[in-house]
Amino acid sequence: MLELENVTRQFGGLRALNNVNMTAPANRVVGLIGPNGAGKTTLINIISGLDHPTSGTIRFEGRDISHQPPHVISRLGIARTYQNIRLFGEMTALENLLIGQHARGHSTVFGALAFSPGYRAEERRLRDHAHHLLERFNLTHAANTRAGNLPYGDQRRLEMARALASGPKLVLLDEPTAGMNAIETHELGEQIVRLRDDGLTVLVIEHDMNLIAQTCDEVYVLNFGEILTHGTPDAVKHNPLVIESYLGKDE
Repeated sequence: MLELENVTRQFGGLRALNNVNMTAPANRVVGLIGPNGAGKTTLINIISGLDHPTSGTIRFEGRDISHQPPHVISRLGIARTYQNIRLFGEMTALENLLIGQHARGHSTVFGALAFSPGYRAEERRLRDHAHHLLERFNLTHAANTRAGNLPYGDQRRLEMARALASGPKLVLLDEPTAGMNAIETHELGEQIVRLRDDGLTVLVIEHDMNLIAQTCDEVYVLNFGEILTHGTPDAVKHNPLVIESYLGKDE
C-alpha cells in the first residue's frame, strides 16, 4: 500500500533521511522505532505532505505522492496523529470529530444555507459517525466537553478518533501513547490492533517496545536517518545493532 524508495531529505548540509526504503503492506501494523533524532517524525511529515523529500519516491496505492500537499494526501486516504497533541482545545470532543470529517462531506454552501433535506441527512450521518467513534474510544461521556479540558489520556484517544473520522486507508501514528501510563498504553494498543482487524494499514512510531510487540507485524529501525534493520518485533528487539543504537557500545 505504501512504498518508500530511496527517500532522502536534506536540510542544508544535514541529511535527516538518507536513501530510506520501506513498505507498509495493506492490513498490517508496521512499527518505526529509533533513538531520538533518528528522523522518524521527519519521515512521517514527508509521507503526510507537511514536508517533501529532496530525492526519492513515495507511492501510495501505486500513485506517486512525493510532492503532493497535505489536503490531497488526506483525500487519498492517509490520516495522522502528532507527537504533540493538536486538538481544537476550545471545541468539544464531538465538534473535533465533526471537523475531522470535513473531507467526507459533499453538501454545498447553498445546501447548507437552505437547510436542504440532503444537507440535513448528511449532518445526521456525520454526527452518527462521530458518536460511533466516541463510543469506540470510550469517550461518550466527553462528547460535550471542551477538548482542552479533557484528561491527557482522553485527549490522546480523541486525537486518534479524529484521525479515523476522515475514513482513511492508512493511519500514521506519531508516538500515540506518549505520556500515558501502562494501562492506558495497553488499551490504546488494543485499539491499534483493532484498526488492522478492521482492514486499515497502520504505521506507528513508538519508543515503548511493549506496545511495539503488542501491535506490530513488522518493525523498521531508523538510526541517523538510515534504515538500520527490519524484521519481526522479537527479532528487532534482540538485534545487537538495535541494542547498540539505543544504549551505545562498550569500548
